[in-house]
Amino acid sequence: MNHEIKFTEEDFKKLKTGDKDSFDLLYQDYYLVLYRTALLILGNKEDAEDVLQDTFVSIYKNAQTLSDFEKLRPWIFSILKNTSYTRYKKRKKEFPDEFVLDRAEESPTYLGEDDFAEKSEIQDALMTLKEKEREVLVLYYYNDFSIEEIAIICKTFQGTVKSRLHRARKNLKKELLKTQEEYEGELL
Repeated sequence: MNHEIKFTEEDFKKLKTGDKDSFDLLYQDYYLVLYRTALLILGNKEDAEDVLQDTFVSIYKNAQTLSDFEKLRPWIFSILKNTSYTRYKKRKKEFPDEFVLDRAEESPTYLGEDDFAEKSEIQDALMTLKEKEREVLVLYYYNDFSIEEIAIICKTFQGTVKSRLHRARKNLKKELLKTQEEYEGELL
């Protein structure tokens, strides 16, 4: 699922000095994967776009503080995760619970009807999970992070990530089965 990142260590050194071209390259390389992650965590386009903008502003302002190029990717996702959850908690306070799960509709024009329905069901089920469960699923399956990298991003232990991932899979499966049973009940 990941596209190849072209941002190099040389670009990283330039970014740390405030070079706008290297920042543009970083933006091009990470924009889609960060947007997708924010969308999966938050569930709506407007919030995802706002979080993405805030994330890139923070990256630009704080890039000089990061010394190791190898830590760049987890650091970027940590910023996105923290910004997303700040936004999620703020939104949860602003809206009644029934609106928290609302999502901006995605156009089904590029998907078949069945593919669109399945994608929507998975996103709906994802949004019913607890924040930390959803977070590990998104980082692991949608962004191809290892257990070790997720532990760094979430600032927790690898064992904690494994247990959250296990619990999240189990709860996601339960939600999808519930949706399937409701659908089959409507057909009868």
